[in-house]
Amino acid sequence: MPATSLVLIGAITPLSGIIGSLAWPRLQRKLGWSNLRALVALVLVAAVIPLYGCLGFVPWLKGAKFGGLTTKGEMWALAVYFGSVYGAFQSYARSVFAELIPPGEEARWYGLYSITDKSSSFFGPLVVGLIADATGNIRFAFFFLFFMLLVPVPILLGAVDVAKGREDAARYSEAKDASAASSR
Repeated sequence: MPATSLVLIGAITPLSGIIGSLAWPRLQRKLGWSNLRALVALVLVAAVIPLYGCLGFVPWLKGAKFGGLTTKGEMWALAVYFGSVYGAFQSYARSVFAELIPPGEEARWYGLYSITDKSSSFFGPLVVGLIADATGNIRFAFFFLFFMLLVPVPILLGAVDVAKGREDAARYSEAKDASAASSR
């Protein structure tokens, strides 16, 4: 793709992110979903991207005009799709996280969130680069990305109890305040 197309894709993706960030809460309200359920849905919707990229390995699709992110049209569609999902994904990840933070501890916990977010922005591309170097084909990284998107789903569905987490956070904050008051 020419550089001008890449620049336009770079502009379309965040614009789609804004639209996704506005559209997903409407969908959430319409379906009566919690923030956690919306986040899980977004993770699954995002997993379609690397899964679609894996179609490039399907032999009978090699000559097709679609599948595996091999055409310019697919890249344009991906820019819109990714942006609309990722913008909302980031919002919901922070919303679920915020529900679990003890009151008065926001700076500390969002600092940790920021560090882990930045670390993944380093390690993800590093692993993708290592896969591309080892195989000679960046497409193999789609399998890694698909796997990494699916790993948190059972954890989010089975281990994260937002209501209990909210209660635990409030109890922690109350105990900390009581401890601070008694030490004065």
